[in-house]
Amino acid sequence: MASHRVTPALQRVLFTWQHVAWKSRCCAVASHAKYSTVYDPAEKTFDKILIANRGEIACRVMKTCKKMGIKTVAVHSDVDSSAVHVKMADEAVCVGPAPTNKSYLNMDAILEAARQTGAQAVHPGYGFLSENKEFARRL
Repeated sequence: MASHRVTPALQRVLFTWQHVAWKSRCCAVASHAKYSTVYDPAEKTFDKILIANRGEIACRVMKTCKKMGIKTVAVHSDVDSSAVHVKMADEAVCVGPAPTNKSYLNMDAILEAARQTGAQAVHPGYGFLSENKEFARRL
């Protein structure tokens, strides 16, 4: 059986690898502690949010908001008036006809819905206006 000898160069590589692995774990734990937040219901920053999306995304946001005690406002096109996200919301506002460019992508209608309902925050969801920097600027 051959004996294995650890050369000084290999020792340096192993030490460096162990140091990097240890430091990575420490940094991951530190960054998790630094950037993770714990929800405290006593520290509510807003009472009502408009969810500028539809479908499963909107439903998930609404479920979380309800757990946090935040009222929700759904936006919908005229053909989506009986959709699940509309039924789940505390309030709902029709923002236009079926084509998405006349409803869910209609910045003016969504901003007006936020004003009408007194929503203090807007969750853009995914797609639609969430990818529009002009919408974020106008909020």
